[in-house]
Amino acid sequence: MNYSWCILWCLVCPIQERTCLKVLFRLFFSFLKIGFLGFGGGYAMLSLIFEEMTSFGMTVEQYADLNALDVLIPGPIAINSATYVGQLYAGFLGAFVTTLAVCIPSVVFVNLFSTYENRIRENLYLNGILTSIKIVSVGLIFSVALILMLSTTLGVDRLSDIGSANLDVTALVVMIGTIYLSLRFQINPLLLTLLAGLVGWFLFFL
Repeated sequence: MNYSWCILWCLVCPIQERTCLKVLFRLFFSFLKIGFLGFGGGYAMLSLIFEEMTSFGMTVEQYADLNALDVLIPGPIAINSATYVGQLYAGFLGAFVTTLAVCIPSVVFVNLFSTYENRIRENLYLNGILTSIKIVSVGLIFSVALILMLSTTLGVDRLSDIGSANLDVTALVVMIGTIYLSLRFQINPLLLTLLAGLVGWFLFFL
């Protein structure tokens, strides 16, 4: 294979553009991996996104914004998250690359499962694996909730930093109120998010 074109490109292409291309490749393979390992739905995938994006410098605050946008914006959580992160770190092209990467594994798996659906349903080993994946996905979703709770109410990123926590009473009240309204009255998550946003806006101007 002739690699002369690649060598020529490296010589004439500006360093900034080569750096941008490197970021795009990193984003693509990161979200390709997230797509392959993201069993359990979009919420379970959020913890994988956070773990991968810490290497890009993603903060807990940006992660919290990502979760809020996933509720407000229509569409699948995985695609919304990938598009947001891609736009955040590499603009429009980054959004396109991450969205494409996170969709590829789903397309592959759906086609395979639709072809061998009957065999999969009858296979006890695969059913056991799928059951275990469901249990793991619950733990992943809980870890997302724990990270956000520590960040928004205590101002820390991990349990080991709990000694230096600074309790935000307002955030704690809003969180408890949201949980109560959701469990007691089963209010739509979108309405709860908008209501919490209005409360935050009101408290900001007090």
